[in-house]
Amino acid sequence: MLTEAEPELRLVLNCTRTATITGASPEPPTRDGTPDWDRVVELARYHGVVQLLYEGLEAMARKCGDDFTVPEAVLTRLSSIVQGKQMRNLAFTTELQQILKRFEARGVRAIPFKGPALSAAAYDDATVREYNDLDLLVHPEDIPVAADILEERGYEWHGGTPRLDDAALLGGPVTKAIVHEYEMRGPDFDVELRWRVGDAERPFSIPFSELWDHRDTVSVGGQPLPALAQPDRLLVLAFHGTKHRWYLLKWLCDFVAALESTEADWPHVLARARETGVERNLLLGAALAHSVFGYSLPAPILDRLRTDSRVSELVEDVVESLAAGTPEAPTKFEAARFYLTASDSMTALVPFLLLYSPLHPTYSEYQFYPLPGPLHPLYYVIWPLRLLLETPQWRRQSSEEQLDEPT
Repeated sequence: MLTEAEPELRLVLNCTRTATITGASPEPPTRDGTPDWDRVVELARYHGVVQLLYEGLEAMARKCGDDFTVPEAVLTRLSSIVQGKQMRNLAFTTELQQILKRFEARGVRAIPFKGPALSAAAYDDATVREYNDLDLLVHPEDIPVAADILEERGYEWHGGTPRLDDAALLGGPVTKAIVHEYEMRGPDFDVELRWRVGDAERPFSIPFSELWDHRDTVSVGGQPLPALAQPDRLLVLAFHGTKHRWYLLKWLCDFVAALESTEADWPHVLARARETGVERNLLLGAALAHSVFGYSLPAPILDRLRTDSRVSELVEDVVESLAAGTPEAPTKFEAARFYLTASDSMTALVPFLLLYSPLHPTYSEYQFYPLPGPLHPLYYVIWPLRLLLETPQWRRQSSEEQLDEPT
């Protein structure tokens, strides 16, 4: 478990492992001095695992007795953070229930695939997982109605430009979508509406209709809500972690918790992953679970790992990054290189380069001149025109754009 990492990070890993894996026992604390508790809390907050740290520390204190003592002030601080996050998550849960109730009444097909739904499905507790917004997968045909419902509920589209025609934003048969999701900002919460798990450059090939047909249900706050089927959940989590180069521990904890809660026909899961082009993503998540947490993997996964030497190279890359404690999010180039290396086939390179090209219209074109959906291809004409007319002010705005924190 990252033996070269700082003692505080090893303690966080020990605790999150104990809290995530059923029956896991905390390892005895090391004898290399008193931890820097401020650093421990900092690491847990950065990686989004404060509650898992808290639960693991309690388990370690019960097992080790006087051999391991957590200062009361640290426990009080962690308890306060956890209670605040739990209250926030309960409020998110109530809002999610209300949104899905309105979606159902209007015939909107939607699956919450992170947030409280993932927390309930993977951890059996809707308040454990840390998140900053609600992520909803919505059928592409239902996106306009879903956005309308949220606007009626007080949400505003974060784009800053009126939704003239959703078809222009969603793209078409010969044009690339201008946005990957609708970011809806509400008075108290943020909601992301997505019509696919990946994006144009890094596609997740299982279409929404198939995810919808295979969907399961999960009890969230005592109310059954739609959820991804167990095998699909694993594939989505593996894809998501790989997309972000697994630089936050919470994504690995989510994957391990999902492994724990999955009763799967592993040969079937591997075959489905292979068919959808994310087998190496799945193997990478499993190998990281084993390398970082010592998780015992099913025999079919182990057998497959022995035949894929590239996964071990990817694991070394991620582990080295995690050992830094608070690794920075990968740059676009680093994320792209990692994604291509983790792809099942290098045939992904051609569409990636074509779609990642700066020659495609962006949201700036939509802001410059909103067009209705049927005229969306004209953005390929507007794009060079906008660049010619672009003012220094526009350039400053473009350079100041920041990527949203992934959840």
